[in-house]
Amino acid sequence: MARSPFRLAENRTPQARTLNDQGGIVLGWLTRIVLFFAVAGLALFDAISIGTTAMTVADQGSFAALQASEDWQTSKSVQSAYNAAVAAAASENPADVIHTDDFKVDDDGTVHLTVSRNATTLIIFRIGPIKDWAHIERHATGKAVDG
Repeated sequence: MARSPFRLAENRTPQARTLNDQGGIVLGWLTRIVLFFAVAGLALFDAISIGTTAMTVADQGSFAALQASEDWQTSKSVQSAYNAAVAAAASENPADVIHTDDFKVDDDGTVHLTVSRNATTLIIFRIGPIKDWAHIERHATGKAVDG
């Protein structure tokens, strides 16, 4: 009589089969849970990075606009005010960029500018269609107090 290769499995007790099967199920679910939390953690890191970058860029833009307005009051030179804004932004974060195309100084000394920076992300900057989500751009206005 030919021996069946499945004979060994048939001779196991139901209790032994259940223990092995449960181990596979637990390991499978554990793997899924770990993968889920890893992906969720990466997404959360990117989201927090973009959010905090957006807030700091806005604050740094306001600081740069205020510094430019203070410079404008003494020099009355748009170029000098722009240079002061660039220096102020760079002192806060060297990656900040002050755009030249919309830098404007009103007659009363109010400075309007746009500052931008790329957020540090792990995943978003690698995906073409959403990579621009990591580029943060904020408009800022500042006016120094006459003194």
